[in-house]
Amino acid sequence: MGSVNITSEQKALIVGTLLGDGSIEKRWKNPRLRIDHAAHQKDYVFWKYAILKNIATREPHIIHDRDNRNGKVFTRWYFSTKAIPQLEVYYRLFYQNNRKTISSELSNHFTEPLSLAVWLMDDGYKRSDCDALRLSTDCFTYKEQLVLRNCLDKNFGVRSVIHSKGNTWNIYIPSTQMIRVRSILTPHIIPSMNYKLPPRNDLVTAQL
Repeated sequence: MGSVNITSEQKALIVGTLLGDGSIEKRWKNPRLRIDHAAHQKDYVFWKYAILKNIATREPHIIHDRDNRNGKVFTRWYFSTKAIPQLEVYYRLFYQNNRKTISSELSNHFTEPLSLAVWLMDDGYKRSDCDALRLSTDCFTYKEQLVLRNCLDKNFGVRSVIHSKGNTWNIYIPSTQMIRVRSILTPHIIPSMNYKLPPRNDLVTAQL
């Protein structure tokens, strides 16, 4: 697999996925990317698969996860890539001691609008009380959130705020940034994930 070529589109998708729900595992010499999403996001999983098809092991398939706390079973769509050396750079970028982390080096890799769109489709959601966005970044430390906030500002011109959530933090993108956010993301958001973005105010007004 040493001759596999990773395209710029694939690189952007990988970065966005690792900022979101994706993970990389390294059981042997080379790492592999794992992607899974809830059953209702089937279209999204197959969209990712179409981009990564040449390095994937097989088509997405259904898996069932049981929550041992309450016995509930959750259905998810899953696929993984082959274990290839081309993913080593992303394993080193996002993992330290088997923990997903964010380093200052991210700024050199998190530069493409597609990466931001994938991150939003993975971990973003619109606020119910206003035209704003929140990114579920609970797993990252406050210092790591600062790196993410700086990347949004420096690489995309998007201002954001870090909000406390108990002992964790989330990144909040205020409604004042939505024109900028839409201009970046709209070409890359797939139809089934449009619900992640707040509606355009001018369209809402026109429908009233």
